[in-house]
Amino acid sequence: MNKNLTSLIVRSLIGLLAVMVLAFVVGIAVGYLSASGAIDQDQATVCVIGIIAAALMAGGMVVSVAWMRSIDEAAREAHKAAWFWGGCGGMLACGPLFVLASLPQAAAWTFPSWFGGRTDPAAYAATGAFAVLLVMILGYTIVWAWWWWRRR
Repeated sequence: MNKNLTSLIVRSLIGLLAVMVLAFVVGIAVGYLSASGAIDQDQATVCVIGIIAAALMAGGMVVSVAWMRSIDEAAREAHKAAWFWGGCGGMLACGPLFVLASLPQAAAWTFPSWFGGRTDPAAYAATGAFAVLLVMILGYTIVWAWWWWRRR
């Protein structure tokens, strides 16, 4: 087996183990605090999910930086161009919706709920953020493919 592949597998298993240990430790701590009455069940849920999500995002950033440092200059330039032009293009496509949402007429708008029937402002904010992220990723993918197509 390739030495780099073995190293990748070992690091992945260590990362998975670290996430499992973190989830276990946070679960024990929050369970203790919940049982002792220091926090209620809703606060406990937010604590557990928030801490694990933050750890996963930080881990993802570390992996992204390591990966970006390991690729060649052409690949780096492709990704930088794709994020700048594609991501900004996606943001540009969604920008007018933010402006329109600030108008008084927007109060009458209704949207389907993507979160199990929830129609509270936080669910709508999460839906909007997710939609913008999807459009930005779509723009990124198009520009990335176009960048490589032009240089084939």
